[in-house]
Amino acid sequence: MSAAPAQPAAAPAARFEWWPLVAGLFLAFALLKLGNPVILDHIAPPPATFQEVLDESWPATWGYGVLAFVAALGALRWRRPAAVPRWTFVLLLVWLVWQFVAATTTVDRELTRMVLPQFVATAVCFALGLAAGSSPGARWLWTGLLIGLLTVLVGGFRQQYGGLAASREFFYENEKTSWKNVPEEQLRQLEASRLIVRTPEGTYTFNPNLRLKLQKDRVFSSFVTANTFAGAILLLLPGALTTTWWLSGRLQNVSRGVLLGLVAYMGLACLYWSGSKAGWLCAMLVAGAALLNLPWSRRLKLVLVVAVGAGGLAVFAWKFQSYFADGARSTVSRLSCWSVAWRTAASHPVLGTGPGTFYRIYQQMKPPEVETSRLTHNDYLQQAADSGAVGGIAFSGFIIASLVVLVRRTRGNWPLFAVWLGLLGWALQSFVEFGLYVPGLAWPAFCLLGWLWTAAPAEGTQAEHFDRANRED
Repeated sequence: MSAAPAQPAAAPAARFEWWPLVAGLFLAFALLKLGNPVILDHIAPPPATFQEVLDESWPATWGYGVLAFVAALGALRWRRPAAVPRWTFVLLLVWLVWQFVAATTTVDRELTRMVLPQFVATAVCFALGLAAGSSPGARWLWTGLLIGLLTVLVGGFRQQYGGLAASREFFYENEKTSWKNVPEEQLRQLEASRLIVRTPEGTYTFNPNLRLKLQKDRVFSSFVTANTFAGAILLLLPGALTTTWWLSGRLQNVSRGVLLGLVAYMGLACLYWSGSKAGWLCAMLVAGAALLNLPWSRRLKLVLVVAVGAGGLAVFAWKFQSYFADGARSTVSRLSCWSVAWRTAASHPVLGTGPGTFYRIYQQMKPPEVETSRLTHNDYLQQAADSGAVGGIAFSGFIIASLVVLVRRTRGNWPLFAVWLGLLGWALQSFVEFGLYVPGLAWPAFCLLGWLWTAAPAEGTQAEHFDRANRED
């Protein structure tokens, strides 16, 4: 029987543990600095000044260095996760090893070289999550993640309330004057960052992709796209809400409710402003799963699910009416990507075309009227196209089977079930996006998957384990 939502309301009694907090702060760093797909590393130059290091995104190679340091710390706290089924390690290892096997016949070695370290890093993050989840103070990981999520949400609010408008004004005004009023050094920086490009006549114009991005007026915070930002909100908001409630345990319930409402509002507002259609639909499914976990009568829960679904679809139809009126071009583009990926997987069933090489294949096979996409916008299908049936089945099986088992282990404990809800949202969005190739999204997701396996180690004992681990002195 499902536990009451009030279960996580107990005041925090967990002993402070430095390792889960360090792991959580590392994931916050990934959210803030590693929001670009790894296949774009060669386009965006690394920060050149100290101010750029603070303000700009980092290349994935810098992130690998930070991950190596954190992994070394995690190794000091490693405990063998006895309660994690062996098949999880087998599937993850098969998927990872098969990427290197598929790389031997890749059609583009440079693209494969870019994505292989990212795949290794995601596996390392899963191990970090195992280590943090087995710690007596496992929940402290979420303190760091809460800090990271709130920071990127504040970034979304800044863009919504002036940031995007200021950027548009800067680029449009300088476009009118042919960039004559911009200092040469700043022009070089803008060109290096691909924010402006040279025309055949030798003048400057701002990048057409950026122009489209600014015209859409969608917030994206520290991520390369608004959809990726929406993916981070889906992944982290449910766990952030229970963490807010837990950390505010010494306050009065009214104050705690206000804090909880503020975090919920920030997350849902940024999700709405991101304009992510799939993100909104995934959020509705996650909300439905949360409602079905309530300890109320089945009839009442069904009524609530129908009401939330109807309201969510009404908002969806109103928000995106112009999108569908214009022909739903991004949906057409995704269908084209999926068709090419499916045909590629069917024609290369053993080794695929090589990790990360969908872009090269899509250039050759896409319809001429459809714009080129660097990624499939479906992580599961891209694994099958890039590394064959073995890679696709191992990756998909690892994610889906883990969620199926973990829902039974966490359903009786809201702090854990909230983490599962976030992973569900991320896994659903992976059917239409490319989160696996964005360190700022893939690393937290894989780490939380490992964390949840060890925080909820065995069916029937998950609540006792988690509560005991957070009470130990």
